[in-house]
Amino acid sequence: MTFSVAGRCQSTGAFGVIVTSSSPSVGARCPWAKTGVGAILTQNVTDPRLASIGFSVLENGFDAQSAIRAMKDASPYPEYRQIAVVDAKGNSAAFTGSRALGVHGEFCDKNVASIGNLLSDPTIPEAMGCEFLRTEGQPLADRLILAIEKGFQMGGELDQEHSIGLLVYTDEPFAYVDLRIDYSENPLEDLKKLWEIYKPQANDYKVRAVVPELAPSYGVKGDE
Repeated sequence: MTFSVAGRCQSTGAFGVIVTSSSPSVGARCPWAKTGVGAILTQNVTDPRLASIGFSVLENGFDAQSAIRAMKDASPYPEYRQIAVVDAKGNSAAFTGSRALGVHGEFCDKNVASIGNLLSDPTIPEAMGCEFLRTEGQPLADRLILAIEKGFQMGGELDQEHSIGLLVYTDEPFAYVDLRIDYSENPLEDLKKLWEIYKPQANDYKVRAVVPELAPSYGVKGDE
């Protein structure tokens, strides 16, 4: 009941993932990223534990396909899983188990992997991936939002989407962007509004963590 995109910025090496579902709180279970390591998606009948296995493989110098194999081998129920990986060199790989829900699909290219299940159109993952590639040069979070918006425009999943999550890691060990809409009748529009609020402040939060003496005003009462 989910479709998603994992991507890497070719110029900066940043990683990001975006995922939406008719289930609540999809951002708590399916999207994963790690600075300098990669981006991972775990969905369908979701087992979030697989992400740590995938990252361990990537951190030891293996590629995206190796991470997929390790996650499949670690799961006693691989036929239920749908997973995708983009590694630090931009290699991508995906796997869809034989018991994936409904119409499903996957797409892999340099710096991007997109997957989906219970889809209204099996070509949605490819369209999302191509949209991500088309927007190269734009900020990573914007590219991910545009990519998943393409999926919505094509009909998305068969049931109505209710939650969405956006995650971006740049050059620090903490998330540069970590935004979620856990339940809404219009999760994409709500996320876009939230991103418009957060986007102008995203780098300020990074600066406050790393070099607070250079941080701009907090803009709250008492910050004088």
